[in-house]
Amino acid sequence: MDEIPNLPLRHPLQYQTQKKLNYNDPDKTIYEKANFYVDNKYQIVNMLGKGSYGTVCSAVNLKSKGNPSLAIKKVCNIFNKEVLLKRAIRELKLMAFFKGHKNIINLVDLDIVYIKPYDGLYCFQELVEYDLAKVIHSSVQFSEYHIQCFTYQILCGLKYIHSADVIHRDLKPGNILVTSQGVLKICDFGLARGINEKFMKFTHRPPEITHYVATRWYRAPELILSRKNYGKPVDMWAVGCILGELYGRRPLFVGDNQIHQVSEICKVIGNPPRKVALGYESAAAWDFFCNSRPKFLKKDWSSLFPHANPHARELLSKLVCWDSSARLTVELSLESPFFSKVRSIDEEPVAREPFDFSFEWRVGSIEGLKEYLHDQVELFRDQMRETPRKI
Repeated sequence: MDEIPNLPLRHPLQYQTQKKLNYNDPDKTIYEKANFYVDNKYQIVNMLGKGSYGTVCSAVNLKSKGNPSLAIKKVCNIFNKEVLLKRAIRELKLMAFFKGHKNIINLVDLDIVYIKPYDGLYCFQELVEYDLAKVIHSSVQFSEYHIQCFTYQILCGLKYIHSADVIHRDLKPGNILVTSQGVLKICDFGLARGINEKFMKFTHRPPEITHYVATRWYRAPELILSRKNYGKPVDMWAVGCILGELYGRRPLFVGDNQIHQVSEICKVIGNPPRKVALGYESAAAWDFFCNSRPKFLKKDWSSLFPHANPHARELLSKLVCWDSSARLTVELSLESPFFSKVRSIDEEPVAREPFDFSFEWRVGSIEGLKEYLHDQVELFRDQMRETPRKI
């Protein structure tokens, strides 16, 4: 195969003109099963999962003491679609921003490859053995202490995220990893968004925040029924759903579609107050809660979870509620007596500053976004060289 001399792999300006490259680079290794092209210090073990947005493989670092394991996520199909490129940059920046918090997945390294079919953004992360969904639906017995510890750790991670004025928008057991030591780590920031007005351009209309986010079973009712802006309370609803699932060992609300989801919510917490229903200001809410629809009464949480800690049931009632303005914040949730035996203020740091997402309006072209992505990767790698951390 012909070789283009001195052509760097990571140069976005030459991406469109690449025709042939040397695949026999001694410093690189190819894993054909997943179309991975990585430094040869990494030995791919197997493919963990694949979706429309990317592929994840497990690997070991052969050149690090103890050959530590890690997960490599390749975010693909991003270089020709602005929305996917922005999403990749956003996720990269968020993971780099939150790096170091014990309850958020840790980003170890980054790389960009422009050679097809291996092209994409490669994110190297600590490898965590399980996710919370697998733990919940396993035969492992949960004590009250387990549920307190799990929920507390989720809130600690979320406190850090919310303190940076970021909403995760896709909290669910499958996006919360669990180590063999029982440490929980929030992951997958592909749908997360910064919301601090400081980074919005006032002469620029910010892109509409979609309401089709979060896996349906954990989706707050305002995401389904309203077209108005939303914020951090959507994450708190999801936390309440996860808390209920920890007790019941099955999801609280299992809807087959949007309308069925609302119906399942009503069967547990009753129909919303008229003021809340009208506040959604949508035809969907009006149609669903009109007089011809069945009326549901709120169930007592003690009937659903009779063996649960009373403080846990109180917390559930203040998280899984129709009125998002009345929903507990992450800070108030942590004050619950439910966490009195596990809480440590030292485990609850906050971000030093809000997350800067101004690149979304400052960088206005695909070529500009490619250059920006390249710069962010190099910036992260430089920072890692200054303060190396091995996993």
